[in-house]
Amino acid sequence: MSKKYVSLLVVVFCLACVTGMMAQKNPNVVTSNQISKPIFSITPPLRDLVKNVPQQLPFGFHQAPAVQQTKPAQLLWNAKHFNYAAQKDALAKNSPQPPTIPTLEASWLGVGIGFFGYSVPDAPTDGNLSIGDDGQGTCQVVQWVNVSFAVFDCAGNNILFNGQHFAQGNVFWTTGPCSSTNSGDIIAQYDKMAHRWVMMQPRFSKPYYDCIAISQTSDATGAYYTYQFPTLNNTVDFPDYPKVSVWPNGYYVSHNDFPNLQNYAGVMLCGYDRVKMLAGDPSATGNCVLDNSNGTLFDDAFLCADVDDANAPPTGIDPICMGSVDNFATDTNEYYYPVHYVPGVSITVSCINGACKIPVAAYSDAAGTAPEPGGNVIDTLSDRLMYRLAYRILPAPTPNKTVRDNRQQDWLVSHAVNNGGVAAVRWYEFKAPIDMNTPAVYQQGTYTNNNDGIHRFMSSLARDSAGNIAMSYTDTSASVFPTIGYTGRAGGDPLGTMGPDTQLLPGVGSQTDTSNRWGDYYNMSLSNDGCTFVTTGEWYMSTASFHWSTQIGKLKFDNCIPH
Repeated sequence: MSKKYVSLLVVVFCLACVTGMMAQKNPNVVTSNQISKPIFSITPPLRDLVKNVPQQLPFGFHQAPAVQQTKPAQLLWNAKHFNYAAQKDALAKNSPQPPTIPTLEASWLGVGIGFFGYSVPDAPTDGNLSIGDDGQGTCQVVQWVNVSFAVFDCAGNNILFNGQHFAQGNVFWTTGPCSSTNSGDIIAQYDKMAHRWVMMQPRFSKPYYDCIAISQTSDATGAYYTYQFPTLNNTVDFPDYPKVSVWPNGYYVSHNDFPNLQNYAGVMLCGYDRVKMLAGDPSATGNCVLDNSNGTLFDDAFLCADVDDANAPPTGIDPICMGSVDNFATDTNEYYYPVHYVPGVSITVSCINGACKIPVAAYSDAAGTAPEPGGNVIDTLSDRLMYRLAYRILPAPTPNKTVRDNRQQDWLVSHAVNNGGVAAVRWYEFKAPIDMNTPAVYQQGTYTNNNDGIHRFMSSLARDSAGNIAMSYTDTSASVFPTIGYTGRAGGDPLGTMGPDTQLLPGVGSQTDTSNRWGDYYNMSLSNDGCTFVTTGEWYMSTASFHWSTQIGKLKFDNCIPH
């Protein structure tokens, strides 16, 4: 076989498949009714919690091992048999791109080297952030990296409080198992529908937990409700690479599970009762399901639809989750699978065996690493989709009096693909009618420049209320230091195209160690005003080992009017 193809997996929540009995009759359904009950507590305001906690504990360096691969057999086969240089991506364009990009309104140094005396204790960065407001008209940005977070206003001023510029990630949990570890693999989210902050990190020591903190108000520096949920099989299955999405009925957390950090067990998908958690109800529960039906060559790293609107989707619409499927197949499809979460009852994933397919343009994964100056390489994580799966409800494209609700659902997601031996960003926009959970490709593109030899990966994208899309990523090559790039497109630009490659700032050094780990994931986040984007990424101020910095950028398209 001369060419390997990859498929995308989409998981939808299915109202018809909610009992264990039905799951036993249908091989395409996996259901769990095992209920997870949390340890609950209420914290003082975060501005008071950090008063007596050192900004940085003396953990010393924690260099993460090589990335946990869900499909090691396939990746080894690729490395031995796949001719990356010979394979060109059919969607890669060499013609001039449309000129549309967002305006960079502000850029500032995030947590890392150079940030108020910060000393890097951990790698990779796992850098992500979200944007919200404090309820008093002041915009806030929370950035979280391994293993600390900081709070800013939207001009880039550090506002963490009482002279503390950053804080340890586990400060949210004052008692219980989540308080005693600070594991990383963190997520900072802003629930736009409730105007509340959602902070999550796993506990990576046995027994394993999903640690979630929900702000009591829209102020990130205020008090929190905290929940510590034991994960399914939490004395055995290591919950790696967790991701969080916000949906009206639940906070969805997914991770790749490795029994005792050995062979891959499958993807774990958990639903946690958002309504009760927002109310500070200690009886909030979770349900988790382990999808291991396809073995080590299939499902991994689910991303569930994450609402980018202040208004909730109509009642009855369940989220769609996506993940990658690599199976040496000779076709490339996007898979969608009804799954349904009933808080306190069960969670169900269906269409497990690939019965629901939507064709996408053929592609092959980028190589596992990309070059940087000095002969070193950094991870592309091309075997998985990149955070987030951004979701919006769009206005009806044309009036239709025969349809009660003619609006459209819209999803954006991206990952790294190979284009002649160079990593490129494959991005998708999927659409579906408001009353259907069968997304179809509206547009797709592979962002690269066939002539410059620059690798682009570690991407994230989102859409504003005017229909513009902003996307950020890492740029690197053997002659270009790793840096943070961004681009965009207007709604009227030719389908499948993005604007010119623009630097958030130039990288001035390369990474010489840390097991090639680089970023693992970033985030393009959209504000409640519908127009303002923030993003973050990793860079080096000098060539060194274990010496990363991060940068935050605030972007906006000129034609978007905040609401």
